[in-house]
Amino acid sequence: MPSKRVHVREYTVRAHERMIHTRVYKFICKQCNKDVERETYGPRPLYCDRCRPSMIHTEKAHKKKPRPVLVKRQKRRNAS
Repeated sequence: MPSKRVHVREYTVRAHERMIHTRVYKFICKQCNKDVERETYGPRPLYCDRCRPSMIHTEKAHKKKPRPVLVKRQKRRNAS
């Protein structure tokens, strides 16, 4: 997995691009207890690719939640 360039959206700071580097980790898989070497962008993995394959991040996976609709209550008429 080579390093890649990602676009960081605007939140509190201005939007910018930065380089994310990969690291190769050597560890023992928690599920199958085998010595594994895995390259990743994020923190140290706990499982090998066979036990827990890498997730594919797409725009569809991060859908925006619909905005709540304001519903006005109807006024009740007094029975008396």
